[in-house]
Amino acid sequence: MSHRDKALAGGRQDVQSDGSVQSEENSHSQDPVNYKYTNSKSEPDSVAGVHLRPVEPVEPAEPAESSPALWRIALYENRTLASAVTAAVTGMLAGYPFDSLKTRMQTHDYPSLLACARRSIAEEGILGLYRGLLPPLITASAAKSMSFSVFERTKRWLQRHDPYRHSVNPLGLPDFQRRNVGSVAVTAGVSGSVSGAVIAALCCPLELIKVQMQLANLLSKDVGAADAQKRAAGNAGSWQQHRQAPSWAGSNLSVCREIVRHKGVLGLYYGIGLHVVRDASGTAIYFAAYETVKETLRRLTGSDTTGPLTHMLAGGTCGVVSWLLIFPVDLVKSTVQSQVLKPKDAQEFKGAWSCMAGIYSKLGLSGFYRGVSVSLIRAFPIHGLNFVVYEWARSLICHLVGQPE
Repeated sequence: MSHRDKALAGGRQDVQSDGSVQSEENSHSQDPVNYKYTNSKSEPDSVAGVHLRPVEPVEPAEPAESSPALWRIALYENRTLASAVTAAVTGMLAGYPFDSLKTRMQTHDYPSLLACARRSIAEEGILGLYRGLLPPLITASAAKSMSFSVFERTKRWLQRHDPYRHSVNPLGLPDFQRRNVGSVAVTAGVSGSVSGAVIAALCCPLELIKVQMQLANLLSKDVGAADAQKRAAGNAGSWQQHRQAPSWAGSNLSVCREIVRHKGVLGLYYGIGLHVVRDASGTAIYFAAYETVKETLRRLTGSDTTGPLTHMLAGGTCGVVSWLLIFPVDLVKSTVQSQVLKPKDAQEFKGAWSCMAGIYSKLGLSGFYRGVSVSLIRAFPIHGLNFVVYEWARSLICHLVGQPE
């Protein structure tokens, strides 16, 4: 009997479809052992050069815990930035025509908002109210995202470094722990002033260019009229002394170049002092009013969260209050900045103080609120919409990544 026959006599072996070999005598065992072919001839348990080696069953691997995707982590960490950009773009597209009309009414005489709108549209078309939109549309997104980020970071810093964070102020003064409405207002006000000062320092050149673009048509007429008066008086002088009016209808880049050509690089910061005063005080009032109204409404309703109606009311209120208080500063700033490209002999005011004195002597206190109607008309809906979109986007991001707000 051959070696192969002897092996077969010891028990029938069936080759399974998966390549395993199973002995008949073990085929009915309770715990069968799988075998597979190997081609080694050195091992004693081989049959015709094929030996049988038991294979241990492999335990299925436990599924690994799912880790959050990188985009979720990045989105959650930058939720303030993303929400602020969304709100900025929405608010800018909706409110820019009103801002353009406000600037025109501040710097030129119009009997009413309606008259200003009619004349502007008749002379420049509806798109004329969007003149100079692109730079603020881009920069407003960056500025607002930075403003909200600086505000939130400053607020957290104040809370961490508050000397009374683990105790109560013995004088009963508001602290930075947001224990009551007064504490909420103080924290938001201080944080807002820091945010406003930072943004003003960064955005002054862009604001200056925006004012020139909004007033391009009117300022061109002013410079042309001044030049015509001098020529009519026989005092035209040399071309260098009385330059022709620049191309006001050009691009934002051409306005920037014109400012640098006439005033130097520092000319881009023309009116920076007024800009810092306006934004530092205005942003402090803005955030303090919003947080105070929102917290008051939340306490009145007895709820732990706030909804779109609360955000709309709080945002609209903070917009109206802040504009009422800072509008005189904004008017003086716009008036002074509107003169940056005028020849010195065509400038009506020589600085902020002469501007304030001139406005008061000519129009009294009411002169400091010239054009306030358009700001108040746009303030409530635009700023209400701003915070509704901001809070909605922030809540949506937290919901998408499954994290608390």
